[in-house]
Amino acid sequence: MVPTLLLAVVFAVNFLQTTIDADTTLKQLGPDGGYPIGAAFSSFEAYVSFKSHDVTNKVAVQGFSISYFYLFPMITIFVAIALASRRSPLPYRTFSLAVVINYFASLPFFVFWPVPERWALPDSDAILLSDLWNESLIDYIRPISGLDNCFPSFHTSLTVILIATCYLYSVRMRTSVLCIGATIVLATYALGIHWIPDIVAGIGVGLGSVALAHRWTNNGKADFLWA
Repeated sequence: MVPTLLLAVVFAVNFLQTTIDADTTLKQLGPDGGYPIGAAFSSFEAYVSFKSHDVTNKVAVQGFSISYFYLFPMITIFVAIALASRRSPLPYRTFSLAVVINYFASLPFFVFWPVPERWALPDSDAILLSDLWNESLIDYIRPISGLDNCFPSFHTSLTVILIATCYLYSVRMRTSVLCIGATIVLATYALGIHWIPDIVAGIGVGLGSVALAHRWTNNGKADFLWA
């Protein structure tokens, strides 16, 4: 139960932070908020904008949207159940601790260095691709995904945690999780939500969180959590 409670705490803190952030987003996204960082990312991605390739066809719109909004929560639940069902408590403990480390490592960036989503920056030439299919999709995740909580990409980092723990503990269908996870990471950019630096940072934070969680769980440094 303790690992599950840890995950619940992360969800609750994230919901609270996003709720508070929603009231100040318009102020934060001013010249002194997230736009300078977003503008720097936009300049970095000048040659990979939506003007350079066409991902607005119906298959891409629906495919990336399904991956980002539906497959992501599905594989998260699948992996959590698979790890919690093991006889040994270590896999599920490692997973939950990795999620905790991942979130609280990302939280300072969300609060002090807010970066707007790509489509929200006028000069990025990006659009919110999912709106071409269903404008309500983004509203479903907005309560737990702040408009300016872009760096590092939490979708990417959590996906990396799912994949890494699956391979670390030889979870069945781990190759399927890897393939689905790859489409989720790609969707974060194709949908016009995350910047490339967000994704790169998310991969790094996710891998680092799993490495720390695995080490602390196995050498007993996290035993106080499960006592």
